[in-house]
Parts: sequence; structure tokens; C-alpha cells
Amino acid sequence: MNTIKIFLFSLCLVPTLLNAKTYYCKDSGSTELDMFGTEKENKASTRPYHWIVDTNRGWKRSDVVAYSGSCGIDNGYTVCRADTAYGEAIFSIHPDDSNFILIYLDYGIDLLAFVGSCDKT
Repeated sequence: MNTIKIFLFSLCLVPTLLNAKTYYCKDSGSTELDMFGTEKENKASTRPYHWIVDTNRGWKRSDVVAYSGSCGIDNGYTVCRADTAYGEAIFSIHPDDSNFILIYLDYGIDLLAFVGSCDKT
């Protein structure tokens, strides 16, 4: 009986694992928008950020250990969302799998947006 349960569980899990896509993304530009209209210096990053998107595990910046959020397909776009008590983030990859936009919204402070390119594995 246990063998049958393991077999049925494997049948359900394997297609999900086979559909997983991994993207390696690098930003080429970013901006910060202040929600309250106060002036902030817009400093260009001296090094690009890198993100890893795993459609089964979520997404993360390459220097962070844990994945966050969840991913799905919305109108052909790969969209990953992460919510926290203090804000939210949306990572969206174009249907051609080559470009992305990442928006961090901090409730009460500001919005950060990154754009760049991705490679799919």
C-alpha cells in the first residue's frame, strides 16, 4: 500500500519538476521614485545586481540564500510576487524570456524599479 502511495505521489510531482524553468537575470538600469515628492539623489549602482528566478521555488537576489514569493504565468509573462508586512515586490519576465522588470514597493517610503536581461536554462 505504501508503494502505491509513493508511486501516485511521484506521478503528481514529476510533471511539476519537469516544467520548472530557471532564469539568471542581470539589471541594466534602475530608478527610485519617492512617494512623498521629496528629492532624493538617484545614484547609479556601481555594480549590477543579479537575480535567480526558479518558477517552482520563487526568486532571490544572487547574494541571498533563501527564495521568496511564488511564480506563475500571466498573459505569457512569468510573474513572481512576494509580499511582506512592509511592502511587496513583483518580478516579471517578458514572454520572450529575455527581459525583466522588478518593482519593489515599500508601503510608506518609496518604489524601486530595475530592468535588465535574463537567460533561461
